[in-house]
Amino acid sequence: MQVIIHDLDDEFFKPLRRKEGITIINANDKYAPCQGCFRCWLKNAGYCVIGDSLQHIGAIIGASDKITIISKITYGGYSSRVKKVLDRSISTSLPLFTYRGWRTHHMKRYHQNQSLDVYLYGRCSNKEKETAREFIEMNRINLGMNEASLTFLEDINELKECSF
Repeated sequence: MQVIIHDLDDEFFKPLRRKEGITIINANDKYAPCQGCFRCWLKNAGYCVIGDSLQHIGAIIGASDKITIISKITYGGYSSRVKKVLDRSISTSLPLFTYRGWRTHHMKRYHQNQSLDVYLYGRCSNKEKETAREFIEMNRINLGMNEASLTFLEDINELKECSF
C-alpha cells in the first residue's frame, strides 16, 4: 500500500485514484489542525479524536509500505498544508522512547518496513536544498523508515515523468 500526501491540484492525481493500493491525501482540503491533546496516544490507540477525514491518518500511514510526499519547498521543508497533515499523523508513534540514529525518538506504533519518497517543487537556494536534505533524513530516522529519497523539481510538470 502507498500513501501520497500532496499540496497540488486534485486534477493531477485523477488517474491514480483508480489504482488499487494507493491512498491520496490532498493537503489543500480543509482539515482541523492537531490540537496537541495526545488522546491519539493515550486514549484512542492511534486514532485522532477530531472527526474529519484525517481521523484515521495514523493507521493509514502505519499500514503503508511507501509514503510519498509532494510539497512546495518552504524554507527547506514542507508547505504549511502538508505539515498540518503530517502533524495529525503523530499517532503513528507511541509515547514511549527508543534510540535510533544516535538520538532519542518515539517508538513506532506500526512495525511496517517503510520508505519515504519526497518531491519538493519550486525554486530554492542551495542552502534550502541542504536544509531539505538534512530535514528529510531526520524525518526518515524519526519515523523509523528504512530509506528515503529526495527529488527537487523546479517545474511541477516534471512530476509527470515520475512514477508512483
